[in-house]
Amino acid sequence: MDPYREYQDYVVAHRLRSELGERIPPLFSLSEYAALRLERSELVRKLVARQGDPTLLNQIEELTDDLNYGFWSNPGTLKAFLGRVTPSTHPVLSGPEAFERLLSPTERSRLPEPGLAGRYYLGWFRLPNLVMEPLAFEAALREQESLGERLGLFLDAFNRVVG
Repeated sequence: MDPYREYQDYVVAHRLRSELGERIPPLFSLSEYAALRLERSELVRKLVARQGDPTLLNQIEELTDDLNYGFWSNPGTLKAFLGRVTPSTHPVLSGPEAFERLLSPTERSRLPEPGLAGRYYLGWFRLPNLVMEPLAFEAALREQESLGERLGLFLDAFNRVVG
């Protein structure tokens, strides 16, 4: 996965979780995120070498949660998240345009079309219900990939001009 897209997905997941009142660590900068992501990868490598050290596994799980790693693409993570929230009671989950209220005005202006980011991110929430239907699951993943390609990078963090 593109590391910039991964960071963008992290930021959007962080904003969503924060909006819904979840206890989460402060938002990491791109460089902080990258350092923690490398640390997580190293811990995974060590875990494999040590064949399941529970201490390492706990550290990996903590970093995974802090980084929102796999938040959008892991059906198990999404199912757990959806089990903690009631989408109908959270306006930000009511539709693509409502979801895009999580973005800044300049981020929304960078979207190729209104609602695209909302469709992309809310589209991931259908994955848990499709796990037992391989063809439908595969089709949903292809649709997500297509939306993601059209979406591009829109975060303000990627568009800062120093001056």
